[in-house]
Amino acid sequence: MIKISLTAVSSLILTLLLSINSHGSNDALKNVYEMRTITFGILGDFYMFSGLEGDSRYNREIEAGIKRFEKHLEIITQDGAPTAKLDTLAYTIQHWQSYRELLDANRNDFLAQGYSNARMVDKLGKKASDLNNSLGQMYDALIANNQSKVSKLTQDTRDMGLIIQTITAEYAARSTSSLGQVMVIDINEGGMDQQGKKFQSLLEKMKVAAKNNKKLHRVMDQIGIKWVFIAKSIANYNENAVPFIVNSYGDRITQNLETVGNHFQTVAAK
Repeated sequence: MIKISLTAVSSLILTLLLSINSHGSNDALKNVYEMRTITFGILGDFYMFSGLEGDSRYNREIEAGIKRFEKHLEIITQDGAPTAKLDTLAYTIQHWQSYRELLDANRNDFLAQGYSNARMVDKLGKKASDLNNSLGQMYDALIANNQSKVSKLTQDTRDMGLIIQTITAEYAARSTSSLGQVMVIDINEGGMDQQGKKFQSLLEKMKVAAKNNKKLHRVMDQIGIKWVFIAKSIANYNENAVPFIVNSYGDRITQNLETVGNHFQTVAAK
């Protein structure tokens, strides 16, 4: 009886430890994903800030984005965090430091002289891509090394969230910046139109997946309505530009997608 009890207890402890590790890994994945969306969210807010003559609202949004990113960074660098021992973590930290330095330099230039240096703005966009790529490598490494499982539908919502943030960032640049700055933007693979088609395809898939859940169905309807507006604006960014609305809708869509993604991840874990 004692041996059986000890075996049962050992099995229970092992199960709990595996559960805790899996949960921690999934939390880390979520943190890294959110850091990726924040990276492009900050970039879009900078284009809004510089394109709208130093609008203080977007300066505050940039500061808020920095705080959110660094809060996540603090979590993923803690001892015992699944990300702490990943080789890609050091590169992510370096890229973030460079990104933030360029961000501060560009904002200071604008506040001092009323415009930012085009070359420095170009570097900022490229550094955002570098930071996103290092975070993407970290995300992939978490799945490979810790055998973390992400619901396919949850992953789809995260792919959609990244697409929305890169599209809205580029739209902000194209609808508010000078041509010299716009020509060097390269954050949407295949261009905004191609990414838009990918988003639309995933959106249709998610609508089907959510149709039997009234709450999720309403959320997907909200996403769809906002997306229709954004898609039309993107197609005509040279005419009747509405960067404020597109930026705002993009953030709301990303938040709504996180709600949907969290639901499917919870369902998959049961």
